[in-house]
Amino acid sequence: MRTRRGFTLIELLIALVLLSLVSASLFSLLNTTQRVSRAQSERSSLQSNVRTGAIVVPGELRQINAVAGGFTDQNDILAMSATSINYRAMRGMGQVCQTPTSSEVRVFSDGFMGYRAPTGPRDGLYVFIEGSADKSSDDTWTRASVTSVTSGNVCPGGVAGYTFAVSPANATLPSATVNAPVRTYEVMTLQLYQSNGEWWLGAQSNSAGEAMQPVLGPLRSGDGLGFEYFMADGVTTTTDVKQVRIKVTLRGLSDQSVVSGAGTTNAVVGDSIVTQVVLRNALR
Repeated sequence: MRTRRGFTLIELLIALVLLSLVSASLFSLLNTTQRVSRAQSERSSLQSNVRTGAIVVPGELRQINAVAGGFTDQNDILAMSATSINYRAMRGMGQVCQTPTSSEVRVFSDGFMGYRAPTGPRDGLYVFIEGSADKSSDDTWTRASVTSVTSGNVCPGGVAGYTFAVSPANATLPSATVNAPVRTYEVMTLQLYQSNGEWWLGAQSNSAGEAMQPVLGPLRSGDGLGFEYFMADGVTTTTDVKQVRIKVTLRGLSDQSVVSGAGTTNAVVGDSIVTQVVLRNALR
């Protein structure tokens, strides 16, 4: 009868040691892969966040009206600092459908373009007043405060339109002609904003009485959002009737701590982007 030989204790120990070494190697490989994948994901999210801000903020500020050396009422920047800006934000554009009165403007609703339908008193109104047809130097935009906006077949011939009730009355409005362009706006604030211990790009509709809301982030504490204001000659300014260009800086942070480079220590990583906006009607 043939006898069967089993494993010796030494052979079992060697097998266990080899199995432990292979398992440790596989765990180390999987752990490294996981950390690298997480770091890449966080960096990708960070870069996407910062780049989104570099599109959103300039897109919002690009329609700000600026007449270098003009009067305060001709400029849409109402207040400005290194980390915040308060301004009239353009929200829509249309055309006058009948000669306005001092307290009412009617606008075609067909062809009105904007982020949303106009509402009062959230939205204000700019109406274009053309002076002499032979020159543009006497053309102006007159600003009107809106108390309400209603819609219906209010334009001549029963054509659909919006009726903007204006108060106080504006004696310049009747000078506007049919088909003159109009622009709606609301007063907004963008600023570096802290919420739940983190810093964000915050936005607030002052006209609507809204609270500050985080738009994107997190950003770096203290200087995660920065504004610099420039005159036509390239010199920085703090005067709201002289700026023609705004430089916007965003400094973002990752949501989670990640391994940086070949190290083993986790840390929050950052990225930044700088962009510039030339303001509407700015002389340059």
